Amino acid sequence: MTQREDLKGAEQMLHLALKLAQELQNIDAITYIYDLLANIAFSQREFDKAEKLFLEVMRRVLINGLAKDDPKVIHMSLKLAKIYQEKKDYLKAEDGFKYCLENLEKIGLNSNDEDILQLWAMSIDWYARFLQERNRLDEAFNNYKKAYDLCLNVNGEIHEQTVILLNDLGTISFLMGDKENAILYLTKAVEAGKHLPNMEELSSVYVNLGTIYMQQKLYVEAKKSCKEGWKNAKRHNNEEGMKEASICLEEMRNITG
Repeated sequence: MTQREDLKGAEQMLHLALKLAQELQNIDAITYIYDLLANIAFSQREFDKAEKLFLEVMRRVLINGLAKDDPKVIHMSLKLAKIYQEKKDYLKAEDGFKYCLENLEKIGLNSNDEDILQLWAMSIDWYARFLQERNRLDEAFNNYKKAYDLCLNVNGEIHEQTVILLNDLGTISFLMGDKENAILYLTKAVEAGKHLPNMEELSSVYVNLGTIYMQQKLYVEAKKSCKEGWKNAKRHNNEEGMKEASICLEEMRNITG
């Protein structure tokens, strides 16, 4: 059974549970089920459905007395901002991201709560990706750096999210024409990733590094990096990663003969 089938099965069960909760007029249960359904729709990229459900959940929890700056509300607002980004409603998306960041900064600056700090880091990261998509590269870089610093503080160097953010910093540096720092960030990502044997995405980091080495005419390093990417992808049965690495190696063969 695929993950999608699992989620569809869960969704059907939740609709049955929702009907029962509505018959019993269990307000909290209804809200909880709507929230679960919203997250399933979000994970399946059913953004229209997810938007309606998140807005309904938000309406219900606010009526029930939850503050607008409560982390639960901010988390929903963040997902709504992402939904608006996916639907190309960029003004709404940016307003949403900024709302989340402004509130999380107020809470997070004086907090040691790991969940709050994780949510704050995720919000900065998602906003950075939004900015990158809008080709606002300087702003994107600054936000990736903030997300990285916060993630480093919460999770430490040897953590998948830290590696992903280093990869993002390397990628955005490359797009900005700063190949030297791109290599530094990606090398750092690879070194940290070596301590994470279960990290499937590491193959992409190797390939990104290999691609930049290739552009710098550092062909020995490029080949080595792309080979490592292929091996990592193979180890995780990551077909997409193997394909990326194979393309990189094929380009190397075309260049070097």
